[in-house]
Amino acid sequence: MAYLILARKYRPQTFDEVYAQDHITNILKNTIEMDRTAQAYLFTGPRGVGKTSLARIFAKSLNCLNDGPTITPCNTCQNCTEITQGISTDVIEIDGASNTGVEDIRDLQKELMYSPSNSRNKIYIIDEVHMLSKNAFNALLKTLEEPPENVVFIFATTEPHKVIPTIISRCQRFDFKRIPIPAIIDRLNSICKIDGVTIDPEALFAIAKKADGSMRDALSLMDQVLAYGKDYISLIDVLSIFGIVHTDIFYKILLSVIEKNASGIIELLHDILEKGNDIQEFLNGMLDYIRNLLLLKLEIKIPTISEANRKQMLEISDKFEDADLLYIMTILIKTKMDIKSSSNPTLVTEMAFIKISRLTELKSLDKLIDSINTGKPVQTQPRQVQPIRMQPVENKKVVIPQQPITTMHDKTEEVKAEIQKEAEQEKPKIDKLTIEAVEENLESITNTLSKQKPIVSNYLLKCKIRNLSNNFLHLASANSLAYDMLRDEKEIISDIFSKHFNLKIKVDFTLEEDKNKKVITDLTLDNIKKESPTIAKFIEDTDSIFN
Repeated sequence: MAYLILARKYRPQTFDEVYAQDHITNILKNTIEMDRTAQAYLFTGPRGVGKTSLARIFAKSLNCLNDGPTITPCNTCQNCTEITQGISTDVIEIDGASNTGVEDIRDLQKELMYSPSNSRNKIYIIDEVHMLSKNAFNALLKTLEEPPENVVFIFATTEPHKVIPTIISRCQRFDFKRIPIPAIIDRLNSICKIDGVTIDPEALFAIAKKADGSMRDALSLMDQVLAYGKDYISLIDVLSIFGIVHTDIFYKILLSVIEKNASGIIELLHDILEKGNDIQEFLNGMLDYIRNLLLLKLEIKIPTISEANRKQMLEISDKFEDADLLYIMTILIKTKMDIKSSSNPTLVTEMAFIKISRLTELKSLDKLIDSINTGKPVQTQPRQVQPIRMQPVENKKVVIPQQPITTMHDKTEEVKAEIQKEAEQEKPKIDKLTIEAVEENLESITNTLSKQKPIVSNYLLKCKIRNLSNNFLHLASANSLAYDMLRDEKEIISDIFSKHFNLKIKVDFTLEEDKNKKVITDLTLDNIKKESPTIAKFIEDTDSIFN
């Protein structure tokens, strides 16, 4: 017989075997005992926490031939066996990712017309239901609200926000939790005992932590560890199999930061990369380590830290301020982003850790601002000056140059005055924008605009103010050509208005043609001359030239 992976071999078959979901299993047991089974359920939560497994258990409980419905399905009758194997004709499992169309739902609705063949209930388990199209969801609405008798729908999804609200409102929703590390360790430990494998408790902790709350992932990782072929599995074996960096490395890196030992950090980094560890995984591990240090400083209990590491982490966390740890995390997060677009990720990482190694030389922003306000310069660390060795010369005095200790902000008063000047420039020129203020400053604004758009500035000067509300200025133009040009440049105009008043101002334009303007219906030369003396004079002048 082919090998059966642990995730299938040890899949939960009863309510009691489902880990860390008591808040759901207790409710489902009560609904069975009280005969209050709903027509539709929605199981949501992360991957590998038991959504589909619990749907099968619930189906077996409803259709068990031995004293069913029951909260303890026998797992031996024909119905229970067929549901476990996934071949039951009355419990249909549908992959929502493969059957996304409205036609698939219509086929399902046709099947609902037929009663169960060998069971009390006809149960449809639709996995990854969020993959259904919007039309498919809409086709399912009426069926969910008034399904045929003895039909139960169970939907499972990892992304409930993609399921339309009208579907969710017709279901009883259950949110599955991530499985805690102690529960995963307990399950893996029992499996190791059954399979006769001895494993280091620290190794089990590393597997459970990497599983990230998913029991299925933990069993898959355990499968890989057991394939290592050893009777005793150590922590080093697990770290090497999954490329996990040991926490001791992170501890040594932070010690090197305290000692300002940049070369030591780079050597540790190169050693990690030479062992084939992924840079992104290494940065993720260090981010998690520093996050835990920060939480420990805040006296927050962290279940993802083993007792063996807690003492060491408390020791190193006392050597850093909260701001220092946050600064390191900021650099690491930026490094992760920079690596994605870099052709040389090793260089980017090296530069980041060299920057981190200079952490103790940095001064906080609060201290710098305080020094500016008080006028006292911030003293920096004295620079170590290498002595200049000079050969002794007979009967001559040797002069050794002296290098003074430098200070920051020698011109503190000038810096302070510059900051105050900038602050005053950022203040709005007026408390509130009014139509009168716009009219008074319109000529100055158009002069500024004329440097970029001379024609548009002329049109702007002729506009009329129609409305002003919450710094939203509405201007009207009577000329269609002017309106088109002003509308195209309204972003530039808004920016000039904003800079002029030091306020965020939005300008918009409307077209208001002159209703009293006469329209020439008979476009004869005489009519044109009669309506426009300017054009008439132009025609006469040109006639004299050409004639």
